[in-house]
Amino acid sequence: MRQAATVWIDVEDLFQYVRHNARPSGIQRLTYELYTALQAQVGSGTGGRSIGFLRIEPGADAFRPVPWEQVRMLCQGLTRGPATPSTRQRPAGGTVPHSLAVAVQYRLPGAARAPFRRVCTLQLAALGSLRTLGRELVGRGRPVASAAPPTDPAPEPRTPAGSPLADIARPAGSPLPDAARPGDWLLSLGASWHRTDYGCLLQRARDAGLRTGMLFYDLIPLRRPEWCHHTLVASFGQWLDGVLPALDLVLAISNATADDLGRLLAEQHPLALPVRVLPIGTGFPASLAGLRRDPEPVPDHALPPAGSYVLFVSTIEARKNHVLMFQVWRRLLAVLPPAEVPTLVFAGRVGWLVADLMLQIANTNYCDGKLLIVEDPSDTVLMRLYEGCLFTVLPSLYEGWGLPVTESLAAGKPCVTSNLSALPEAGGGLARTLDPFDVNDATRVILGILADRAALARWEMEVRQRFAPVPWARSAAVLLDALDAHDGVVAVAPGQPEPVADV
Repeated sequence: MRQAATVWIDVEDLFQYVRHNARPSGIQRLTYELYTALQAQVGSGTGGRSIGFLRIEPGADAFRPVPWEQVRMLCQGLTRGPATPSTRQRPAGGTVPHSLAVAVQYRLPGAARAPFRRVCTLQLAALGSLRTLGRELVGRGRPVASAAPPTDPAPEPRTPAGSPLADIARPAGSPLPDAARPGDWLLSLGASWHRTDYGCLLQRARDAGLRTGMLFYDLIPLRRPEWCHHTLVASFGQWLDGVLPALDLVLAISNATADDLGRLLAEQHPLALPVRVLPIGTGFPASLAGLRRDPEPVPDHALPPAGSYVLFVSTIEARKNHVLMFQVWRRLLAVLPPAEVPTLVFAGRVGWLVADLMLQIANTNYCDGKLLIVEDPSDTVLMRLYEGCLFTVLPSLYEGWGLPVTESLAAGKPCVTSNLSALPEAGGGLARTLDPFDVNDATRVILGILADRAALARWEMEVRQRFAPVPWARSAAVLLDALDAHDGVVAVAPGQPEPVADV
C-alpha cells in the first residue's frame, strides 16, 4: 500500500474556450463545479492527497502548473453577463444593426414591412454562408493539429467582456515530469478533443510514470455525425483513437454514455478497461455563489411575465431539436385561441445547422409573437427564467447527460424531455418524456399539460417535494475513490463515498 497520489488536472480547454465564447456551456459549468469540489476536499492536502491544475505551454506541448485562483477567476468571469438580456423577435443574425433595421422598417408602408424583414433575413443568411465559405477556403491545406470544440465549430478569436483572460499569464513552474512523482494521476475532465494529438501528451505522462484518466461526456460525433460540424466528426475520431490506448481509468457522466463506451471498447479498442460512472452533481452552486450574494437586478420589462411561458434552455443547434418545439407551437396556435398559448422561450446561443429553422421562425413572425429567443442569457437571467416558467422542455435527440433537466428540477420546475439516450436517466422519474421524432406525440403531451393546469401545479409540487439534488462533494468523493481503488490506496482519513459502478 502506498500513500495517495497527487491528482493533476488539465484545464487547458477552459482557457481555450474563453478565447471564443463569452458564456459557458454545460461542460464548462460541470468542470468548474467538480474542480471546486475537488479543491475543497483535497486542495489542502488533507487525507494524504494533494491536487494541482495544469495548462499546456504554447509551442512546447508540455504540461505546466497553473494556480487554482486563475482557474477560479476564469470560470467566474464566464458566469457574469448583462442583466438585461438580448432578446430576438426579429430577423436572425447580427451583421445589420438591429436599431437601423427597425428604424427603416417602421418608416415603410405597412404592406412593405414584411417583405423588408424577409430581405434582411435572406441577406444575413447569405452573409453567414459567405463567412463559412471563407473560413473553409482559408483552412484548406492546413494540417489539423487541433480542432475547434463542438460548442463553436468555427469561432472567431475574442476575449469576452469581464473575462480575466487578458490578465492571465502563461503557465509557469516546472514541467509536469519534474513537478510530479511516479504514481501521480493526470486527469482530463473537460473537453480535451480540441487537440487531436492529445493521446501523445497522455502517453508522455505515462512514460514518466504517471497514471492517466479521462471523463467522457458522449460519443455523438461518432454515433450521430449528422448533428455535428464535419470538421469535428473527423477530428473527434482521431482524438479518440489516440487517447483510449493511453488511459488507465475511463469515466463516464451517465450510464448511457458508459454503455456507448463499453460497446466501443469491446468492438474497436479491446483494452479490457472498465468504464466507471461518475454521478453528476445538481445545479451550479460555485458558479452562482457570487450572484446569490450580490444579485443583479433584471428589468421586469426584459422578460415575459411569470407564468406566461414555457422554457427551453440550450444552445440552438440541430441536435437539441428546437425545430420540434417550433412545429408544436405552430400546431398549438392552429387549435387554441392565442390567449391560451404560452410563449415559447428559447434561451441560448444560436449555434449551427439551424439556418433553415431560424428563417422559418422569422417568416412566421416568431409564431406571431409567441416565440421569444433570449440569446446568451447570463446566469441572473437564467435564474429569473426558471423561476417564472410554467415548465421546461428539452426534446433533444441525443445527450450524454442532460444538465437542463436536472437544473429545471432543482429549480422546482417540471420538465418534459426526450425518451432517448441519457435524458430519462437525468429526469430520475420526475420528468415526463416524449418521442423527439414524432411531432404528433409531442403535441399531444404539451396539449395535455396545458389543458390541465391543476395537474401541472400538482406535478410541480411533486418535483419540489421529491427531487433529491446530488451534491458535487459526492461527485468529487466518488472520483477520488475510483483513483484510490485503482491503485489500492488506503487513505489517511478515509471518507465514505458511494461505490463506483463498473460497466
